[in-house]
Amino acid sequence: MPADFLANDFGAIAHAMRRETSSPPAAVLHFWDAFALLTSVHNSVEAAVEEAYALVASHTATLNCITATDCTVLMDDKALAEAVARYAEGMPI
Repeated sequence: MPADFLANDFGAIAHAMRRETSSPPAAVLHFWDAFALLTSVHNSVEAAVEEAYALVASHTATLNCITATDCTVLMDDKALAEAVARYAEGMPI
């Protein structure tokens, strides 16, 4: 067990928890190329949508979804397609 927990130092525990959650979660883009399901990791959902748009525009992949690194689905295929369409029009994602 961490020493902070054993010492009942709740201030230190809370500070450590805030420090761990302060970084934005990474977004993982899942897409199919001709033969396999591939992934790419991005710093934000917006960056993942930007790459998704590039893949669709170049006709090199079929989009699947965007997830967090813990596999929580952030955008399914329909939401991702709508986000790519909005990105193409210059609208907010």
